[in-house]
Amino acid sequence: MRPLDFLGRDFERDPWPSYARLRREQPVWWAAEIGMFCVSRHRDVRACLAGADFTVRYPFRVSRQVFGETLLDLDGPRHARQRALLAALLAGRLGNRGFRAAAAGVLPGVLDGLGEGAAVEFVADVAARVPLLVTTEFVGVPPGDHDFVVTRVAHLLRHLDGSRGGYAAASHTRTELAGYLADLLAGRPPAGSLLRALAGCDLPREEAVSLTLLTLAAGARTSTALLANAMVCLLRFPMWRDRIARRPALLRPFLREVLRYEPPQHDTVRFAARDTILAGVGLPEGAPVKVLLASANRDEEVFPAAAAFDPKRSQAASVSFGHGAHACPGSGYALGLAEDVLGRFLARFPAARSPGGGVPPVAGGTFRQPVRLPLLL
Repeated sequence: MRPLDFLGRDFERDPWPSYARLRREQPVWWAAEIGMFCVSRHRDVRACLAGADFTVRYPFRVSRQVFGETLLDLDGPRHARQRALLAALLAGRLGNRGFRAAAAGVLPGVLDGLGEGAAVEFVADVAARVPLLVTTEFVGVPPGDHDFVVTRVAHLLRHLDGSRGGYAAASHTRTELAGYLADLLAGRPPAGSLLRALAGCDLPREEAVSLTLLTLAAGARTSTALLANAMVCLLRFPMWRDRIARRPALLRPFLREVLRYEPPQHDTVRFAARDTILAGVGLPEGAPVKVLLASANRDEEVFPAAAAFDPKRSQAASVSFGHGAHACPGSGYALGLAEDVLGRFLARFPAARSPGGGVPPVAGGTFRQPVRLPLLL
C-alpha cells in the first residue's frame, strides 16, 4: 500500500478518502513514516480501545510529555479511582458546582456581548471563549487570572496535534501552570469550585493538580471543536437548522451526528500490551497504535450511507468519545454544553449566516475544526 502523509496538507484538508482506502485495502497497516500501526475499521478500533491486549501506558506518548502523567495515562485501579472522582466532580456531587451549573452563569454574558446584525468570528467569539470561561469558572480560577491560565493551556494544547519539537517550552509552561494550581489548592479555593472539592479529598497534591490540568485541557479543546464543527454543519445542511428551529429537541441528535460525521478528535493512541494479532497482522509488545476513531465512525459495515449526514441514524456505535474503560467521562457534559450554547445562539440570532455564502473548511490532524468562522448576525 502506498504511504499516507498524515502531516501533509492534502490529508489535513480531506482525510476521508484515505480512511476509506485503509479500511478497504489494509485495515491494520504499519505506517513507516510515523512509526505506528494504523487501525481503521470499526471492529478493530473497538478492540484496541477496550481489549486487554492494548494499554494507554507509555512514558513517551505526546500527551504525557506535554501534561505529565494524567488520567489518560493510567490503567487499572488508579484509573478507575480518578475517573470516578472526575465523574463526581463534573456532576457536582462533592459539594462543588457542577459543570452545567458553571455554564449557566457564563453563557448569557457572552451572548449579550454579541449584537444583532454585527459581524462576529464564531470560533474566537463563541466556540473557544465559552468553553474556556466555563471550564475556568468550574475549576475555580479567579477571574483576574483567567488570561494567565487560558494562554498557557492554549500553548500546551498546540503541542498535541503534530507539533514537531518545542517540548522544552511546553514543559516549562506545564511546570508554571502546575505550580500556579498547586498554590491555589494550598490556599483557599473559591467555594463550590473543583479546586475546593479536591482540596477536601484524600488525593495526593500531584494527582489533584494533574486532574485539574486535564479538566482545563479537555474542557477547552473538545467543546471548542464540537461547537465550531456543529456550526459548519448547520451552514452546510441548512434544512436541519430549519428543523431545529421548529423542534428544538432535534438539536441533541443533530450534535450526536456532528460528533460522528465531523468529530473534533480523529485519533487516539494505544500500545500493544503483549505480542498480539489484530485483523491478521502481528503486533509486537510495545508497538504504538494510531487508533483512527473518525475512520471507524465512517465504517460502512456499521453505519449505512456513512458518508451522508443523517441525524436520524442511531449513534449507539459511535466511538467519538472512545469506548470501554477509557471512554471520556465528560462526554455528556461536552454534549450538554454544546446543546446549551447552540440552542441559545440560534434562538437569539436566527438569521446568522456566512457573509460570503461559503462554508469554511474543517481541517487539522488529530484535532480538527475550522480555523475561522465569520458570521453576520
